[in-house]
Formats: sequence, structure tokens, C-alpha cells
Amino acid sequence: MGNTFRKLLSCFLMLAVVTSMIPTVHAQNTFNSYTYDEWDESQKAPAGYAPVLVKNGMQIGTGNWKTPSDFFMSEEGLLYVADTGNNRLIVLDEELGLKEIIETVTMNGEEIPLTDVQGLYVSNDGVIYACQTSLARILLIKDKQVIGTIDKPVSSLIPEDFSFAPTKVGIDVYGRAFVLSKGCYSGLLQYDLDGSFMGFFGANKVEVTADVLFSYMWKSILSDEQRAAMTSILPIEYSNVDCGADGFVYTSTVGTQLPKSQVKKLNPLGNNVYFAVGNEEFNFGDEEITYNKTTPNYPSFIDVKVDDDGFIYAIDLTSSRVFVRDQEANLITVFGGYGQQTGTFNTPVAVECRGERVYVLDRLKNNITVFEPTEYGALVRQAVLAYDAGHYSEAELLWKQVLERNANSILAYNGIGKALAQENRYDEAMQYLRLSGDRYSYSRSFGKNRLELVRNYGLYAIGGIAVLAVAMSIIKRTRKE
Repeated sequence: MGNTFRKLLSCFLMLAVVTSMIPTVHAQNTFNSYTYDEWDESQKAPAGYAPVLVKNGMQIGTGNWKTPSDFFMSEEGLLYVADTGNNRLIVLDEELGLKEIIETVTMNGEEIPLTDVQGLYVSNDGVIYACQTSLARILLIKDKQVIGTIDKPVSSLIPEDFSFAPTKVGIDVYGRAFVLSKGCYSGLLQYDLDGSFMGFFGANKVEVTADVLFSYMWKSILSDEQRAAMTSILPIEYSNVDCGADGFVYTSTVGTQLPKSQVKKLNPLGNNVYFAVGNEEFNFGDEEITYNKTTPNYPSFIDVKVDDDGFIYAIDLTSSRVFVRDQEANLITVFGGYGQQTGTFNTPVAVECRGERVYVLDRLKNNITVFEPTEYGALVRQAVLAYDAGHYSEAELLWKQVLERNANSILAYNGIGKALAQENRYDEAMQYLRLSGDRYSYSRSFGKNRLELVRNYGLYAIGGIAVLAVAMSIIKRTRKE
């Protein structure tokens, strides 16, 4: 008995030692979603999206991918993947089934390889825009034939030492091209329908940080020679671009030191018009900034995509999460996270949409994950769309169903309050808007409620005051007599 016990104890200790040597993988469960309350503190929330399909190159039948950089979903439902390290394009269907492999195209009667394609766009008429970064050009490909190129712009606005290195491209509803060139701090390069250069578009502004202020202070007191020797202060360049069906150009930014305006919505003048209600700047990513020792882990957005319903998806490299917001900057949901299990990512680099489905490309896992809305996520989408369409009673009912599933949903309280305000039920609206912490909307409802009271009871109040004044006058006269 004693020998048996000692053997069991010995085996247990050996197992404990071996187990302790196995590295632990800390990964966020894909269903651990969250939202933020009115104090910008994270609160648990039901998952808005769930993974339904994951495939890598071997499972698709193309062999292993090598550092894929981008993908694009065409109007026909074909997903074009830039398998950059293997110098080819992979064409898939909506279920990630293989349709075609494109390794070469014909240009001026000669076959050329698709080397170093780091950005993709496919127009409605099937023209593939392939950014060959190291070759300083964008190929326009139709039926494997190069029908045109976008090259380094020739303009007085372009300095002689300008290096054209296109990494991403977007085509707006009017056919104009917006090109992101590596190392260009003047904004996007805008090209007209005929390929002529129109100018720079929507440049980022220099971030006003403590280092920038300190540098400006020194430059104000130094000589011209000393100022010339100092490092130039440049704005942060964009990381990606997407052209929405609404005619606006959406951009994302990597490496920002300020958690504001990481995702922009640029109007035709190149001005950012994407703000929260009340024209306030906001964090597209996490409100709670984590720290690595003393270094803040600011959000760093690598890609942005706007779907047909106006919902905006952006990938944060810092957290490996996808953040989803509506056109009023309300946080709809968060999904993903760093990890190895299904629904998490290692290095997500691109996001695409097809209907309500969301596709995410992972550069290190060399795979694509497909997500669909959960019941909760679908309810939130329906509520937002119902309100935007002017169906306020329907939106109110949908938001109440959301509240039944998530009592922490500030978005639901806000949605109900706004729907009630649109129906002129200001007293009820104010109760919900107070719970949502939306001071701007609450103030508007309060003002309208006060105006409504004046309209309904103002004449009675004035009449009462007049009667009281007459009565007081009669009383005074009576007393004098």
C-alpha cells in the first residue's frame, strides 16, 4: 500500500513539473464582449458577433499563404486576397471556397508576375487595382490584362525627392482614386477618372503632445541653423482607406499618441466630419488605456471598413480587436482579441463585409475568420437602422428587447430616449437619456419640453397673471376708498 502511494505521489509530482513547463497562452475569449458606461468604464455585454467559419491556405487548397497583406470583397461576392509573400492573388467565394489563383498578368503583350501586392480594390465593373509597392505603381487589371496604371504623380505639388510607394487604394462612387503612399505625410493622393493627379487630400494634423510643444518652444529661441538641424515635426500618415457608398472617404491611423480621431470620415473638402453627438471628439477604440510598465498602449488602427448600412468596422492592432460603431460614433460591439482559439487573432490586418457577415484576415495565422451577428448583435443593428429610417416606435421596442438582454447597454437607454424625443414624448425621453449619460441629447429634450410647456400653458399663465394683477388693483382701490 505504501509503495503504491509513493508511486502515485511520484507520478503526480512529475506531472505537476511537466505541466508547469508548458507555456500558458493568455487569450481573450471571443465571447467576452463588453461596452462602456457613462463614466467610460468597461461593463460586460453579450457578444455581438460569433465566428462561423475559419480557413487557411491549406484548407482552401492553395497551399500555405505567406504574409497576406490585404483582401477585398467585390460586388459579386468574390473575395480577392493579396498573398503577398507568394506573389499571387487568391480569389474566393463567400464561403471561402477557391475560385481562382492569379500569379501572372499580361502587360504590353508580356506576362509579368504579381510581385509585392500590398493593397487591393475591385471596382463594380471588375477592374482589380493592385498596389505593387516596391515597383511604385498600381496595376489596373481586367480579365488578367493590365489596362492601365497609376504611377508617381507629376505635379508642381510633388517634390523631386518624393518616393511613390502605394500601399492601399480606394475608389469612390465617382470613380476617383485615393492612394495611400508609404512615407507620405501630406495626406492621400487623389487621382481623377482619367488618371491625372488632382492633389493631396485630407492630411492628418500634427498631434499636439508634450514633446511637440517642447520642440516648438526650443525652435522659437534657436537660430535658423540650429532649427534646421532639428528633426522635423510631421503628422502621422494614414494606415488604410475605404470609400463608402455614401460618398465619404474613411481612413484609419496607426501609431497615434492621442486616442482621438483615429478613424476619420472625410468629406469632399478633405475635412473630418466624424464626431460623436454634440460634435465631440471620441475614442474609436478602448476608453480604458492599459499600460506596459509606464508606456501607454494606445489604440493603433490598421484597417477600416464601412458596410452598406453605414456601420464602421476598424481593427486595433494593439488589442487585436475589431471595434464596430455607427454613424453617430456609438459603440455597437467589440469582438476578437489576441489568442489562438477560434474567433481570436494574432496579427489582424484587414476587415471586409458582405451583408451582415464580417471577414477578418490574419497575417501571421495566414487565415480568414468569418463572423456573423449573434441574436443580440442583430437586435442592436435592427434598432439602429429602424431609428435611422424614422421608424421610432419600432426602434423603441427593439431597444427595449436589447435592454432585456443587457441591462448595461447605455446605447439602448440612449436609443429609447432619442426615439421617445422624436415622438415628442420629452418627459419619458429625459428619464432614459439621464440614464444613458447623454448630456447633449438630454439638454435638447429638456429645452424642447420646456418650450412645449410654454406653448401648452403659456396663455393660461399669462391670463392668470393678468387676472391676478386686475384683482390686486381692485383690492388696492377698495382699500383707499
